[in-house]
Amino acid sequence: MGIELPEGYVPATEYILVNDAGEYIGIFNLRHELNEYLANHAGHIGYGIAKKYRGQGYASRGLVLALQEAKKHDIHTAYLSVNKDNLASLKVQQKNGAYIDHEDENEFYTRIVID
Repeated sequence: MGIELPEGYVPATEYILVNDAGEYIGIFNLRHELNEYLANHAGHIGYGIAKKYRGQGYASRGLVLALQEAKKHDIHTAYLSVNKDNLASLKVQQKNGAYIDHEDENEFYTRIVID
């Protein structure tokens, strides 16, 4: 809820992605707002999928769900980042409408406009 957060922290919600069997698949972190650091780096949404479930569409589906939640928090353009050596994650983001806004030597910084 953002109450009494330490300096530099923003309100955020963590979502755990589970499959129909109740197995832990991954985690999605939605930051409800951005400070200067987050706006230039990690962005609104960060996620990770357990190794044994990668390449099975879970990241794409989880990102769809995270974007739906972002919209509920009046986020109209989601900021994300991805390591340049993680092209699979970049493809997940692009599948969900991301474009590369800028980059540095280590990361791509993407944006997804939420309808």
